[in-house]
Amino acid sequence: MNLYQIEQAYIQGQNISEINELYKTLLTEITEEQQVEVWEQVCGFANAEMIDYLIAQGWRAAGVEDRNGDTLLHFLASPKRNNDYFIAEKNVYECTKKLLENKVSPLRKNSSGDTALLLSTKVGYVEMFQAYAEMEAKTDFTDRNGNTLLHLIAQHSSYAVSTFESAMERLMMHKNDPNFDENNQRHAHERAMLEWKYNISQFRFNQFITYAVTAMEFGADPFQKNNEGETAIDVAIRYQSKSMGAILKGVDFSNEEIVPLYFKAGGMNVYQACAKNDLEALDALIQIGEDLNEAYDKEGDKFNGMTPLAIAMMEHRFEITDLLLKNGADALLRDSKSWHPFRYLFTPHSGVNTNFDQFENKTFIKILKSYLEAGFDINSLLDDDENTLLTLSAKHADSLQLYNGNSISTVLIEEVIYSNADVNKTNRDGISPLMYLSLADAKRGEKNLITLLEQGASTELRDKNGKTALIYAVNNSDKSVAKTYCELMADFGNLLIDAKDNSEKSALDYAVAQNNEALVAWLVEKM
Repeated sequence: MNLYQIEQAYIQGQNISEINELYKTLLTEITEEQQVEVWEQVCGFANAEMIDYLIAQGWRAAGVEDRNGDTLLHFLASPKRNNDYFIAEKNVYECTKKLLENKVSPLRKNSSGDTALLLSTKVGYVEMFQAYAEMEAKTDFTDRNGNTLLHLIAQHSSYAVSTFESAMERLMMHKNDPNFDENNQRHAHERAMLEWKYNISQFRFNQFITYAVTAMEFGADPFQKNNEGETAIDVAIRYQSKSMGAILKGVDFSNEEIVPLYFKAGGMNVYQACAKNDLEALDALIQIGEDLNEAYDKEGDKFNGMTPLAIAMMEHRFEITDLLLKNGADALLRDSKSWHPFRYLFTPHSGVNTNFDQFENKTFIKILKSYLEAGFDINSLLDDDENTLLTLSAKHADSLQLYNGNSISTVLIEEVIYSNADVNKTNRDGISPLMYLSLADAKRGEKNLITLLEQGASTELRDKNGKTALIYAVNNSDKSVAKTYCELMADFGNLLIDAKDNSEKSALDYAVAQNNEALVAWLVEKM
């Protein structure tokens, strides 16, 4: 007889009294050095009767540790066969009390810096917490990262949630299988196994929820922050454990109609729902009555100061944007930086979020149309520099990455122009869309530059430094493109070819400085 054979007896569902007889046979051969291995298995399977027996035989419980510093309470909190062995209700509670009564320290940490109670959160052993609380043992532990029991419960509940949802889905599929034959032994066995796994996963999921509720009843604070500045609610949201997030944040059970909405929101606020692209959560929060126009107030968060629409814009979330706008979010509102949401399309964070699929799905055009339907003025100012959407799109045309020839700027410029944008509206520096676009390379600028000119873009405007559109085009870094743009402008209006800027330099002076001989010759010819 050995410990492996006894382990198999547990797994195969052998009666506990029979298993204990196997232990008694084995104990005659066990050395003192091997006792810790027996303790590990007995505690791991929460065998209360065997704990009593070993202690009665004179085995010491207090101070026993393995090479990792795990005590008997650690063994209890770390079952080796949690996936294929079900520990009956109250067994963990009884074992915890017995070990505490026999002076096994609840304060000892193993080599990883974890107490037994911290480890109990991995498997949702609420009964261990209940026994600690009843015996007035310390429960307000934190790990080396500042995580409380609630942080850890929130993290580890994610697996329990996904396991439960998977078990439920598989059982429903089996129940809806038209080929199921209850008289078929294999079919019946499969159904029974799926029902068993569903029931077990539901029980374990409920253990995690009960653990969180019980811990909070004994004073655990879901808003306490860990070393990363996260609350337990934040952790639940990060690990997509919605039920746990709702419980930790607090559910108003007095209104039965609203309770399901809290669980759909999963502890999230409007800003988090937008960032996570969680339509279900956002819709629930809207029904609860959350404000859709208030700026986020969370110091240190990358979205601090931004409105829900601004977050959705920077994350390129069309569905989120559309839902917000259709439920009262202000299409004209600027945030604490005095930025309109469209201003965030032209930030590094937005650039990182850009991908091929967004152009394939026409995400940015859909977002614009959604705004226009909600009352957005295409000529409204998006920041304190008095940039419009057309101005910003042209300004960033040369810097945004191309995806099969498209960038946020290239797809928006044409759409904005044909949405009746004022093609000659300048920003605070007097720069027009045509001026900005004159600096872009051919792939990023030529097509839209022609569109601007066709729709009436003036070649006679000057910026605050006296520079004309022609001077901008002459300063294009590509000599060939510079000449092409100048030629195009000549077909549509007065180039002001002799005009000088505030530095007393003309287009010809700049062409000479750029050593663009072909353009110099063309300009001289035009004079």
